[in-house]
Amino acid sequence: MKKTNWFIVLLVFTLFSCDNFVLKKESQEEIIKEGLDKLNWGEVEQPPLFAACKKEPEEKLEQCFQNTITNHIHDYLTKQSLKITQSINDTIWVPILITKNSQIILEDFELPDIIASEIPNLKSILEQGISTLPKVNPAHTRSTPVTARYKLPLVIRLD
Repeated sequence: MKKTNWFIVLLVFTLFSCDNFVLKKESQEEIIKEGLDKLNWGEVEQPPLFAACKKEPEEKLEQCFQNTITNHIHDYLTKQSLKITQSINDTIWVPILITKNSQIILEDFELPDIIASEIPNLKSILEQGISTLPKVNPAHTRSTPVTARYKLPLVIRLD
């Protein structure tokens, strides 16, 4: 009689637990789409890289990327002859977009009034400086190239 009771309990348990063991069959496209939807595209695992930064340790890659752009833009701006009528001491944030196709694009931004009046062609100067940057590899998230947006501070001190 005990064997019969155990058999009935086992049978009932098996019948009611079958729903938990049903496997859902998904296509490869659905799995990839679900994984891509879960990705936070705003966060990159690997920042864009210039050739000079490839030998840096992983924790210093973003700093090297920012330093390369900052130094390049600084050098480019110091070669420009700017004539001003009043001194400027201001910081602007320059929005830069690095596409997944390795393009570096200066996005549109507003200049403070004093800078716009004293250096009306600053945006075109920055665009020219950015166009002379060395080739950059795009940012990556899970080994997938992604577009990344950066805002770099530009301190302008002219007397």
